[in-house]
Amino acid sequence: IYNSEAIILSSTPYSNTSLICNLFTKEYGRLSIISKGARTLKNPNRAILQPLHFIDLHYYYKPKRNIQLLKEASINKHFFNIKDNYTKMMYSYNILDIINQVCKIENPNEIIFRLIKSVLLNIDICKDTEIDLYYSFFQLQLLRYLGVQPLIDMCATCNNQLDEAIYDESIGQLVCKKCNHNSNIKISNRELVILKYLSNTHINKLLDDLDIQRVSFQSMKKYLLYYISYHVVNIKNIKSMKFIS
Repeated sequence: IYNSEAIILSSTPYSNTSLICNLFTKEYGRLSIISKGARTLKNPNRAILQPLHFIDLHYYYKPKRNIQLLKEASINKHFFNIKDNYTKMMYSYNILDIINQVCKIENPNEIIFRLIKSVLLNIDICKDTEIDLYYSFFQLQLLRYLGVQPLIDMCATCNNQLDEAIYDESIGQLVCKKCNHNSNIKISNRELVILKYLSNTHINKLLDDLDIQRVSFQSMKKYLLYYISYHVVNIKNIKSMKFIS
């Protein structure tokens, strides 16, 4: 029997009464489990095994089995505010979709697990105007852990310091105006400063030195969408990405 904290990425009905869940666990990475009889009316797992729930998971593990068997589960953390807010829910499900795409089966990464949990906890309690802040933070930190952190300080072509930047779609990096002036994705000096701030600040301190009312995330969101789609395999095929842009 293995035990772990986990977040449910997705759940799919199986046979007449069972449920197969795709999970990302703290100790063992991404895995699939089956809960037999979970869809019957009196089974408590019917309510527990839903996407966006953090759960305490106990399951029977066999090394060569693709889908593990659930022993029991209990809810560790609800996200009531996310579920009552369409925008928060849209961004949160997109985060789950991205994790489902980038994290391999049974490849644990406790840092990414903590990142998901801290970002969702903050999205759950934040104001609507702060959602883009935490979502952009998630993207930048995930890219760092995946080893494809964006170059923000200097032009990817000529290595000159960037005061303003343009996203070059042919190489998937920021460049100066001298190296490319045709892109429709332009990043101002202030936006570069904010991107650096999000890359180097702890999530609990993001609002300490940033006047969120004076920040527009539109260009940064577009840039990060193009960047992550270029550098991370199959991200652009995720259906929920079109609702974020």
